[in-house]
Amino acid sequence: MRLAWHDPQPLAPAQFPDYEQAHIARASRGEAVLGFARLARCALVGAFEDPRRTLRLSYIGERFPVVRRLTGGGSLSLDPDTLVAVLAAPAGPYEAMAPDALMSALAAPLLAVIRGYGIDAVFIAPNDIVVAGRKLGSVFARQHAGVVLFEAVVPLALDVEELLKTLRLPLEKLSEKGLLAARQRFAPLSTLVPDLLPGPLGARLAAETAQALGRCAHREPPPVLREETPCAAVVDGGPVADVQAFLKTAGGVLYLDVWLDPGALIREARFTGGVICLDGGLLARLQASLAGTDIKQAESTLAKALGASPPDIVGVDAADIIYLGHLCAARFHVGRRLGLAAATQISVFSPDRAASVETLLGAIDAVLLPYCAKPTWCKWRHRDGCPECGRCAVGEAYGLARARNLTVITITRYEHLQAVLSDLKNQGARAFLGVCCTDFFLKRDYAFIDAGIPAVFLDIGGDTCYTLRQEEAAYAGRFEAEASVDARLLGRLLAWRDRLAAVDGGAGNGAGAEGSLDAAPSLI
Repeated sequence: MRLAWHDPQPLAPAQFPDYEQAHIARASRGEAVLGFARLARCALVGAFEDPRRTLRLSYIGERFPVVRRLTGGGSLSLDPDTLVAVLAAPAGPYEAMAPDALMSALAAPLLAVIRGYGIDAVFIAPNDIVVAGRKLGSVFARQHAGVVLFEAVVPLALDVEELLKTLRLPLEKLSEKGLLAARQRFAPLSTLVPDLLPGPLGARLAAETAQALGRCAHREPPPVLREETPCAAVVDGGPVADVQAFLKTAGGVLYLDVWLDPGALIREARFTGGVICLDGGLLARLQASLAGTDIKQAESTLAKALGASPPDIVGVDAADIIYLGHLCAARFHVGRRLGLAAATQISVFSPDRAASVETLLGAIDAVLLPYCAKPTWCKWRHRDGCPECGRCAVGEAYGLARARNLTVITITRYEHLQAVLSDLKNQGARAFLGVCCTDFFLKRDYAFIDAGIPAVFLDIGGDTCYTLRQEEAAYAGRFEAEASVDARLLGRLLAWRDRLAAVDGGAGNGAGAEGSLDAAPSLI
């Protein structure tokens, strides 16, 4: 038996889906096929990603296409300096492997090749190839109808500035210092192996892959593909979901968006995220199981649909998926109590995933506000405290907190947040109400995890450091644009807190809590 392979081939982005299908078609007949593609400038999104959450679509515009691949995982910024290896083979021994073990086994030939160049690279779950803490490449996979599809993406050179502009990542701003810091996070292969050529690299990988599969490597011409055709649209606009929930897991961030009919029955549900789901149809089946279900039953419905078998998702277990249903019910509950049209601004953090919304609200001892929500003209913008002059929403927030004898603090930089959380923990704070954007929460979740204090979060609006790509300045306390605090909604939350705190010390009996983000931050 043999492994058919071909030398690196330039491809138009719109041809990549045909390229994947050509490999799968041969693997479905019992063959093993390995090919190498070098795509023109494009954004390549994972099978389950929502491009609106992962790409800077305002930057991409008509500059280059957005293409969806068949494997899961995160979105990528590609150009001809990136080598994409695509392997399709009968699933065979891989079929019974657990997701983490499968990814490691499929990545082994690539690791062997890289180490053959004298580079001490390692595989880091869920899907990264790393050398000395720097990202060298990524791998992705899926299984369907007895075929395993494996894709490895290895930048030979990397335009970090284009990457930062293309991907909606909370990374440093596009300054000289910021770009230098971002470049230290990546290790393009040509910087480690001078004069590296794609052809010899592909030949080495073909030999290692053939050995791993127990086959003989056989070079052949690349597949004949259709002429370039327009890319299918991968960005679906449509209305904002009535309820949204997210959960950061070891395998990536997973979202569940739900649209409801007037009777609170789920009209449509959609799972998205940068996760590697080996069973390409699993999330679609789970979405279908939720259709027509009362949102309050989302958790039990997902549990029943999953059954006893663990989901074939790298770094995600059944409890995570079921908990997302729990979170949607919680947000719906909050939205109903506060009269919100869509429950998207409020989330809660429960370290043990056990505390109810009412329990957390009733236990709030402190309010934390971001300095970026203070007006740029305010002399208190970069200082803790507020004179309550009546000219901004932050002053209203201070007044609401002080009227309840709650500790209220303006967070002036990231190190200040760490110190404040440490102080609250040492003081025995039961919970806090924090105002911040979701991007900050996802990027810096370990600060909240380390503190271990339950929290209710109110999302901010306006221009944030993430939408303007000025995170480095923000972390250091030098961000100059203005975000906004919804003081009216904050007041309604605190009024609800007052009622709960007066009854049983805040022990409520409502829907469960949002977002235990108990995974380490991903290396991106």
